[in-house]
Amino acid sequence: MDHHQGRAGRAEGQDLISVIRLFLVALAAACCCTAARADGKGEHERRLAAELAVMAGDIRRLANEQGGALEREGLVERLSGALSSLPLLLRRVQGEPAPVAGLRAALEQRDWRKLATQIERLRKSRPFDARHLLDAAPTREALALGATIHRSTCAACHDKPSGEDTLLPAKNLSAQLNSMPREEFAARLWLGVRGDQSTALANPFSDAELAALIAWYGKTR
Repeated sequence: MDHHQGRAGRAEGQDLISVIRLFLVALAAACCCTAARADGKGEHERRLAAELAVMAGDIRRLANEQGGALEREGLVERLSGALSSLPLLLRRVQGEPAPVAGLRAALEQRDWRKLATQIERLRKSRPFDARHLLDAAPTREALALGATIHRSTCAACHDKPSGEDTLLPAKNLSAQLNSMPREEFAARLWLGVRGDQSTALANPFSDAELAALIAWYGKTR
């Protein structure tokens, strides 16, 4: 037996194993990157869909002349801000930002019917899936969690609305749940507090926590 040949064979085998290991590591890294990109795109899709749902609700309130003059002006300002970020959201999901120009023109003209029609076209292709937030069973534990979140985070502003006509009034959340489509309400909570610079807050809660909060509002309205 040629001992040198045996060592060479083992070395070649070890080299092959090393190559295979490197390949597997590279493959795993590629899969992780692909999954991260997919998750990122899904998150962008979800945010876009939620924004469109909230915009549709604000337009409906303007069309129905709900709220006082200051509140309606606040809705217009909020829609203007949403339209400013809409092209970026559309690009992130490989969408076409061209329709935004028409939306801005309709908002400038205060043509709520036209604006609603154009937003609805976008919503049909980007619906907000709220089932994971709305279909949770209202168990005792879920309701207790929802009550705790409300008391610690929401009650200070929303339990005793002033009733004054302001740009962005805080409203009773249980009453809001009963005054709009449930999917829209879920989208509003998922996006977070939509107040001014002093009160704006990104959603800090998990889907399970939001589902518990919505279940509690459904029980207390």
